[in-house]
Amino acid sequence: MATDPIGAVRRVWAAFIGSAFVAWLRNHRRGIGVTVLVAFAVFLVVYVWTNPSVIADALSIGWGNLSLLFGLYVLVLVTHFLILLATVRLCGRRIALGPGASLTVYSTVANFFGPLQTGPGVRAVYLKTTVGVRLRDYTLATLFYLFVFGAVNASLLFATTLPWLSVLGLTIGAGVVVVATWKLGLGDRAGTVVAIAGITVVQALVMSVIYFVEVNAVAGPYDYLHSLVYAASANLSLFVSLTPGAIGIREGFLYFAQHLHGIPSDTIVAAGIADRAIYAVFLGVLFLISGAFHLRSAVQQQSAKRLGDTD
Repeated sequence: MATDPIGAVRRVWAAFIGSAFVAWLRNHRRGIGVTVLVAFAVFLVVYVWTNPSVIADALSIGWGNLSLLFGLYVLVLVTHFLILLATVRLCGRRIALGPGASLTVYSTVANFFGPLQTGPGVRAVYLKTTVGVRLRDYTLATLFYLFVFGAVNASLLFATTLPWLSVLGLTIGAGVVVVATWKLGLGDRAGTVVAIAGITVVQALVMSVIYFVEVNAVAGPYDYLHSLVYAASANLSLFVSLTPGAIGIREGFLYFAQHLHGIPSDTIVAAGIADRAIYAVFLGVLFLISGAFHLRSAVQQQSAKRLGDTD
């Protein structure tokens, strides 16, 4: 008897989501997050105390690298925006550029400062209430994006040690996308599916350049291929980020993957400090600019309404 692979995946996923382990994580995620934060804070204090040069390395990033990183962060934000537009289109809806840009900014800020994948939750609520996207459709579209993001980064983990395995992983991932598109009856939206996959690959590569700049700014020199593996292991930590910005979680992934990317612990700590400090400032500036535009728009609408009432 023929089996339905998509149905089998759904059943496995449903069983996993309904498992006692996942239920325990949901019930204790706040406590787990606090525990990880405290443990990492203690580790960081002890590590910096015994290796004071780490702070100097983190602060030596330079204005040129700082400007470059801000530009790269903007590119990552643009990829999030384009993925949002394509995801909504895959769900059979449209979102205007202005609201889409604002939603991208606010959800990105929420995703960094909130635990787990807070950003997709913010987008799901907004799209359901404002654009009319069904939660089920958006969830499936988001899972597709996360699958591509995970498959790309998992494959790139072996780029320096087993490059053939990286090629095999990317090939299998592409095959799964093709089969899923056919099985789910999305042939008429194949262009949108390809767009999401392509933008996601670009996003992962831009993020790898960010890490390449950071590790070479605080230490180095390191070649791009090792930075690519370093970025892949850091990106995979986002799937289990119980803490804001995956603090502590990302470092754990990077330490466990040291035999793959070959970047030492002091560089990991220094680059991590620099990365989070710069990215937090970037998001803060972005949030203030977006808020100012939103306030200006609200004032203009209120003024127009008052003028209309006086006529």
